[in-house]
Amino acid sequence: MRNYLNPNIRITEDAEGIPLDVNLEDEKHQLSVEVDKENGDVYLNFSSRVALYDFARNLLHESIYGDNDSVELYPLATEDKLCIVEGVRLSLGSSRVFINCSPD
Repeated sequence: MRNYLNPNIRITEDAEGIPLDVNLEDEKHQLSVEVDKENGDVYLNFSSRVALYDFARNLLHESIYGDNDSVELYPLATEDKLCIVEGVRLSLGSSRVFINCSPD
C-alpha cells in the first residue's frame, strides 16, 4: 500500500490528485474520530496510511490555498457508500472535526 504514498508531495491550487484514486475506489480507507469524555483526549484512528496521507495533504492544501478560517470534517454517506469530505472519509459513528485557523 505504501507504494501509493509519494514522499515528494506537490500541492497544487486545484488540489490535483487529492484524494488518491485508491482512496476514492476503496471505502476501507477511513478515519474514525473518538472523544474521551472523561479526560478530553481526541483519538484520530486511521484505517490505513492512505487515509492518513490524504488527510495530511488536504490540510496542507488548506494551509496554502484555503480561503476559509475553518474546515469541518463529518461523516457523509449516500445510500450505499461513505463519501470523502475534505480529503478524508469519516466512519459513520465518528465525531465531527472542526479545524480553525485565524486569517493572516
